[in-house]
This record gives sequence, C-alpha cells and structure tokens, in this order.
Amino acid sequence: MHVLAIPGSVRRHSYNLALLQAMKDRAPEDMEITIFDRMKEIPLFDPDICDEALPESVEHLMASIRASDGVIISTPEYAHGVPGALKNALDWLVASDAMILKPVVVTSVSTSSLGGVRSHSPLLLILSAMNANVVVEGSLNVPFASKKFRAANHLEDRLTGRAIDLSLSALEQAVSLAS
Repeated sequence: MHVLAIPGSVRRHSYNLALLQAMKDRAPEDMEITIFDRMKEIPLFDPDICDEALPESVEHLMASIRASDGVIISTPEYAHGVPGALKNALDWLVASDAMILKPVVVTSVSTSSLGGVRSHSPLLLILSAMNANVVVEGSLNVPFASKKFRAANHLEDRLTGRAIDLSLSALEQAVSLAS
C-alpha cells in the first residue's frame, strides 16, 4: 500500500512535517509513506493556466496522488484556517479527478492547546468539494507540539504515537474497503 503524505506547511522544520515523518516511521510493514516535498514549487493557482498546460510541479502532485492508495494531509493553522500554500495546491486539484474517492486522513499539529482544530473544518470543506473519501476515524489533532516533539523534531510522546497507530490503521482499513 502506497500513501502520499502532504505537509501543509512550507517551513523546513515544521511540526506538521515532523508528524508525517513519525507516521512514516511507524507505518505498518505493508504501508509505504512518501512525503511530498515540492510544495514550494507549486505556482499560484491560475485558472487560465489550468485550462492550458499544467505546470510540471502540479502535474507531479496530481500523478503522485493518483499513484497512491491513500493520502495524509497534515496542516498547521494559520489565522484560524488552512495555510495559503496548502490551499493553493488544493485549488489546482479541484478540477481534476485526482482526489475523487481517494481515502484521505486529515491531521494537524499546533503548539496551542487546540491542536490546529480551526484549520481542520475548512480543510474538510475543501476536500468535500473534491469528492475525497475523508477517513474521519483517522483524524488526528496534536496540541502542545513543543512538548511532544523534542530533538530534531523527533516524536517522544507515547500517547501521540498510539494515536498515529490508530490513524494509520483507519487509513489502511479505508484503503482496503475502497479496493
């Protein structure tokens, strides 16, 4: 099973990227997680370009999603919503079939006590516009990230580790049901 993990933050050492790395490290043997690392290359969404030829970075994202069995999106919360880079990348996907019925787990990480929940609902609305199969049971919000990720953003919190295991199990089940 191949899973594409998309970090919603372009920050080099973001906690959301750290969560995706922890998910990759804890993935079951039959699950390979690839972290999308080209978010900064995706240009500003332009419907005129979308009607012509897609930029290579957008084509790469679409191809990576289509080739995956499932997707994990981990987003920070910016101004009570989805960060611009992630929203922009998703805007490129809306008119495509890349996300249709694709099992998707939504996660968020924050240093606050809310764990990024205010970015969660807007992201679910965006994914519903794409007809994605959001795996609600796999949702994961991680509050107080600075206490859970320590040296080199390595996950040290056992409870968050267990939540990751449950999230990946829910994704695995959703993918098997979709097959």
